[in-house]
Amino acid sequence: MSTNDDDLSRALDALKAPRASDDLMVRVLADAALQQGRREPLRPSDLLMARVMSDARTVAAGRRRREGWAWGGIAAACAVGLLVGVADPGGVVAAVAPEAYAIEDLSGVYAFQLAEVVE
Repeated sequence: MSTNDDDLSRALDALKAPRASDDLMVRVLADAALQQGRREPLRPSDLLMARVMSDARTVAAGRRRREGWAWGGIAAACAVGLLVGVADPGGVVAAVAPEAYAIEDLSGVYAFQLAEVVE
């Protein structure tokens, strides 16, 4: 038996692992791509971030408008309550409150209760 280069090449080719199928290579490459994706954190595109910020500004402006109206309503209710309580236009408070709870009587009761707590 003579050994020449062709015989040696055939013998070495026989020892090598068989060539992987195309399906196996596709799966290996897909796994490699997944691993590469896991190493690098996902980052949104600049276009998406611009859209998110635009939507956030729109929502915040609407919220500020609604909060402004709410605080205005609270201030108006406080002003009307103070006006009705102090000025008592047309005897509104006196007409609604029973005679037993006149303003003078309440101030004396509160002073008496406060005196008991202090002593």
